[in-house]
Amino acid sequence: MKKEIQGQRILVVDDTLTVRMELQALLESMGLDVVLAEDGLQCLDILQHDTPDAILLDIMMPEMNGFEVLRWIKNQPKLEDIPVIMQTAMDDAGSIKRGVDEGAFYYLTKPIEVELLRSIVSAAISDFRAKKALRKQIIESENPFGLMVEGTFRFRTLTDAEYIAVRIANASPSPKKVAVINELIINAIEHGNLGITYDEKTEYIDNGTWHSEIERRLALPEHVNKNVEVKIKKYPDKMTVLITDQGSGFDFEKYLELDESRFLHNHGRGIVMTNIFLDFQYLGTGNKVMVTIPFE
Repeated sequence: MKKEIQGQRILVVDDTLTVRMELQALLESMGLDVVLAEDGLQCLDILQHDTPDAILLDIMMPEMNGFEVLRWIKNQPKLEDIPVIMQTAMDDAGSIKRGVDEGAFYYLTKPIEVELLRSIVSAAISDFRAKKALRKQIIESENPFGLMVEGTFRFRTLTDAEYIAVRIANASPSPKKVAVINELIINAIEHGNLGITYDEKTEYIDNGTWHSEIERRLALPEHVNKNVEVKIKKYPDKMTVLITDQGSGFDFEKYLELDESRFLHNHGRGIVMTNIFLDFQYLGTGNKVMVTIPFE
């Protein structure tokens, strides 16, 4: 059982009673508190006064289908960050892509596979908690970067990466949007410097060992002297951030959009999300990425 999701609350929306009961039993066995809604309208009513840590949303429902509910959720400032996991009997790529385009970065197809359900729900809630913590830091932190014209930072750990990301976000006109730069910085540590592959990360997230594996690799002799370098430069109309790791690069083109092969994976959305909100481009082999943040 993954301790980080125990006691967290998930809203299950499905118009079939037997499905709701089955999902409730499975999710409660994971240590989650489960709230049930029998259709889209009841879901909206619940969300008027409740903010769950994740929403498991059926697509095919009467009155108001899952896509309409999803669109409403993503238009509510206090709800837009909640991860929505779409579940449907439709397994065609077009339906799944529509959900992704609407903001559902997690997907499950019916009949539900129990282990995949556990993996996806755990990943979604863990991501949401990390995002909430980052936003909280942005609100609370003092920001010396606001007075900086140019600077270079070198660091190794996820804690330092988060610190830098928070300060960059707060130095921008849109901190909430720019906070996703944290995904690029984390990518430079885990995949760039530490060589964690996509498939390895899938396994580590699934068994809850991602953070401990990063700590283990940071201590290895071949990685102990590796740093990520972040260069920040301000101009009258923009700020540029150059992130460089000491890895050999990667095939970044395939991760800029969420393709069919990764719809049901428990990660692989960080660069996709960043590509939605920020103007950036990978340089050379992919071990450098330049982010441009306009001062609107």
